[in-house]
Amino acid sequence: MPDLAISCAGVWKSYRMYHQRAHTLKERVLSGGNRYDHFWALRGVDLEVPAGSTMGIIGANGSGKSTLLKVMARILEPNRGALEVNGTVSPLLELGTGFHPELTGRENVFLAGSLLGQTRRDVDGRYDEIVDFAGIAAFMDVPVKNYSSGMYARLAFSVAISVDPEILIVDEVLSVGDASFQLRCHERIGQLRSEGRTIVMVSHSIDTIRALCTEACWIDEGVVRERGLPRDVIASYQDQVRTDSAEDSHRRASRGPATAQDTAATITDVSFRADDGSAAVAFHTGEPFVVRLQYRCSAAVADLVCGVAVYRAGDLAHVFGQNTGQAEIPLPATEDGVVEFRVDRLPLLSGLYLLTVALHDSTGLMVYDWREQEYSFIVSENLALPAGDGMVHVDGHWTLAPATVRS
Repeated sequence: MPDLAISCAGVWKSYRMYHQRAHTLKERVLSGGNRYDHFWALRGVDLEVPAGSTMGIIGANGSGKSTLLKVMARILEPNRGALEVNGTVSPLLELGTGFHPELTGRENVFLAGSLLGQTRRDVDGRYDEIVDFAGIAAFMDVPVKNYSSGMYARLAFSVAISVDPEILIVDEVLSVGDASFQLRCHERIGQLRSEGRTIVMVSHSIDTIRALCTEACWIDEGVVRERGLPRDVIASYQDQVRTDSAEDSHRRASRGPATAQDTAATITDVSFRADDGSAAVAFHTGEPFVVRLQYRCSAAVADLVCGVAVYRAGDLAHVFGQNTGQAEIPLPATEDGVVEFRVDRLPLLSGLYLLTVALHDSTGLMVYDWREQEYSFIVSENLALPAGDGMVHVDGHWTLAPATVRS
């Protein structure tokens, strides 16, 4: 059995949910004290993290992921259960902890480093590396209150990642900064992995968990639902998301379409259609896909535009968006109108997707009706097409080229 970096055995953790709080002694005496219920964020968690592994933790918002990381980092004490941590820990939970807005970037590097347990000599020896990683050398003598949010996050991440921990605990901080900085963050995590460091991370990005982690754990309502290889755990989690989303969509549909009496244009119905025009919610990659939108205009609208946008459930990655204005198709401002968006060969790979639909003017400044990710549909694998990974099917072909003969 490999050595364990972290071991959680029957860990429970609760928070107090106050209904009434006494702020003075008089209130405490008259009201009988504070009134609260216990909310159990963790409920008997058993989880072992082998030394040198990279464990990804996934789950819905409020499922207990961040609480579990704080318990592992010994920021929170569990109500009951046993926690064993073997090695020095560096938690990357909230970037910028300890930063003072009136101090310069240079001064905050030393301040934050001291809060992470480093001596001034340690920070001084790594200062150039920290600044180079953050990529904001020209602004190090500027107070951080004048930084953009991206610059602030980059410097905070650079300080936090400069520590040489045996165990790194990361909570959804790999998406800070621009694309080039995110790439450096992933490369740094990859370097720590290759050095045999233990990493436990929470991320809503399924691609991040799949790419960086050797194991995955699905937390649901404070309970470990599944642990194993990332692809297996992710598949189970996404199946549950699809099921929950489909049930929620059916509940919304049973309540009938939303109406708005005081708007010039209103969406009255949205449905998905198969190639033969019949209603559908499940499609296959490479087959026709149709969204039908019905709308009503209660007043004259000079330049009515209908738009759709598709997002991947789970990480809410924006897949694509189009509207009738881009297609130069004017919509009639009639009392009742119908418009369809058709894709002859749906390129999406298997998964659950969310649809946003909207009615607005050509500038996008006047919004008449907007339904944000209110509709869902499922895409399944098409066995007639070559298997692929990612978000979309690309109609590529492999060929064998003749070998080059060297003289």
